[in-house]
Amino acid sequence: MHKPMDKPTGRPESTDSEDASLNLMSPVPEERLNLWLQEFFGKEVRIVKRALLRHRDLSYVERLEFQDTLPQSLIYKVVLPPWDVEQDLHERILIPSVSNSPQLFMAAHHGQATAMFMEDLGTDTLIGSGGSAEVAKRIGEELAKMHRSYSYRTDELLQLNILRSLSPIDYETFTAEFCRKLSGWGLLAKGEIEQMERLAKTLAPPLAGEPISLVHGDLYAENIILRGNRLFIIDWSWFTNLGVPLVDLATLSLEHHKNGAFARYRNELIESYCFESGRSEKDVRATLPYAETLSRLLFLEWLVERKSRGIEGTTVGPVDNLIRSLVAELLKRLDGLTA
Repeated sequence: MHKPMDKPTGRPESTDSEDASLNLMSPVPEERLNLWLQEFFGKEVRIVKRALLRHRDLSYVERLEFQDTLPQSLIYKVVLPPWDVEQDLHERILIPSVSNSPQLFMAAHHGQATAMFMEDLGTDTLIGSGGSAEVAKRIGEELAKMHRSYSYRTDELLQLNILRSLSPIDYETFTAEFCRKLSGWGLLAKGEIEQMERLAKTLAPPLAGEPISLVHGDLYAENIILRGNRLFIIDWSWFTNLGVPLVDLATLSLEHHKNGAFARYRNELIESYCFESGRSEKDVRATLPYAETLSRLLFLEWLVERKSRGIEGTTVGPVDNLIRSLVAELLKRLDGLTA
């Protein structure tokens, strides 16, 4: 999460040092924001402090603090498709007491933009604090409980037509679909297509015996907030699906810049998750490399989705460059999994 810049009033300037290839979204007009706030609080309110948390091509996020209101602050999040699925997730899928998600108080729309006014959970992100062995154990326990709870509701959730289902039996088909697009764009050679298809076939058998449940899909330490004795998971998004929940454990236990110093507690996290879920730690550790690779494959699918929408930039440079880099990483992972 970016370090915010505080201002008493007015629109805060972007503090993201994004790549020039990324076209930042235009914020909703201030007049519209003021009308929404008046609707929410039932009166005119004064913003006394605002901090910009994120400003990208498909999202704009601020923390707003007010005078003489309850709540005293809100997270104001504006997103463009396909990130607008977050409204449906909060309103129809997520149960805060089970998913450890923040509350969505109100949603509104302006053109293609969806604005969400959400519970402010503070600034103590796991990536900022680095966590501890005890925190890692709590997270492993809560994550296992969430996955178990939602595993009993998969049929019900599928009927809502909000979440996509991605079971191991689907891996070959969904990989072939975006590989065709990559090939058409000249970003994947014939030999690489065959290797990607082989990768999908390699991932399916080890993950076929895994349960199906709600998967956050982008679960890193930067998306976990600690508040007293509670922890919260934020930024439920396009990545959220009904699939193999071990993907969440895999991403959170990776040595990755989005996990920061929390990666040092990988063992405590995995041990706690396995204990709460009644899983063999040996079996889970043997399966995690496949779940890690699946998470990277899903990220590649997101890059294909971006390019399909005409978006040629990312936060780290042109999307084509990142696609080529990720394909190379995946093929290297394939070699490791089949060695």
